[in-house]
Amino acid sequence: MKTYAINIKKLVSTTFRFLRFIGVKKHLSKTKNERYDVHTVLVLYVLYCLADKSYERFVKLVEPCMQELFKTKRVPARSTLWYAWRRIPPRFLRWLVQQSGRGGRDRTAALDPTHFQISRPSVAYCKRTGRKLEREPNRKATIVTGTRSLRILDAIIHKDHHRCGLDDIPKLMNTWVRGKTVVADTEFDAEDRFHQIVLAAGGKGVAPLRHENIPVHRTLGARRKQLRRVWSGRSYHRRCLAETTNSMIKRGMGETLRGRTIGQQARHFYAKCFTHNMLMRCSP
Repeated sequence: MKTYAINIKKLVSTTFRFLRFIGVKKHLSKTKNERYDVHTVLVLYVLYCLADKSYERFVKLVEPCMQELFKTKRVPARSTLWYAWRRIPPRFLRWLVQQSGRGGRDRTAALDPTHFQISRPSVAYCKRTGRKLEREPNRKATIVTGTRSLRILDAIIHKDHHRCGLDDIPKLMNTWVRGKTVVADTEFDAEDRFHQIVLAAGGKGVAPLRHENIPVHRTLGARRKQLRRVWSGRSYHRRCLAETTNSMIKRGMGETLRGRTIGQQARHFYAKCFTHNMLMRCSP
C-alpha cells in the first residue's frame, strides 16, 4: 500500500525552493568546483530515502529522469553519492527537519517514541537459525509531530534502545514549544522531567496520570493536580497522530536505518524525517 502519493517533479522543485529560502549554501568548497552542488546532493538524498533502494538500484532508477528533474544528463556514480552524503553532518539534517516543520499553524504537538531496525533478516532465516525478530538490534527515536500539518517539528535518536523517553525532553524543548500544547502517553507522566520543562519553554503538557484512583490532595505536582481536576481530553485525543506519522515513515520509506555506526544511522533517520516534511509540504 502506498503511503505517499506525490508528484516527484513537484517534490524536487519544492525541495530546491525550500533550500534556497532558508539560505543553504550551494557549495562547500571556496573554489565552488563541485560537479554536484549541495542542493542537488540533498535533493538526491530525499529521493534516495523515498525510494528505499540500494545505491546501485537507486542510480539506475534515477538515471532516466536526470534531464527532466536536474537539467543534466550525467548521473552521479554510487561512490560519488556515498562520499557526498558522508560530508553532511546529522546535526545539519536535524536543523533542516526543524526548519521544514515550521509554518504548519499547529496548536497541538504530539510526542511519541518509536524504534527503527538496523538489520533486516527475513522471517524464514530467523526461524531456521532460532533468532527472534523482536530481539533484533534497533535504535530508539523520539518524534514530535504537528497534529494539524502532520509535519515533524523536531526529532532525536539515540543508540540505547532501552533509553527512557523522558531523557530526550530537555533536548526537544526548542522554540516550537511556545504557545503549543504538548501531548504524550503515560510514559511522560512526570512533574519535574516533563511538565515543568514544557512550562518553562512556553507551552503546557498533557499526559495521562499513571494511577487513576488517587485523590487530588495526594497527587504530586501542580500541573498533575490540574490535570487530575480537569482532564484535557480534546487535546489528548490528537496524540494518535504521532503514531500515524511514525507509521507513514516506516511504511513509505522503510523501517530500517542504513549505516554501520550510530552517526550514519542518525543521518539516515533525520533524512527520512526531512523527506517526510517535504512530502507534507507538497500535499494539497
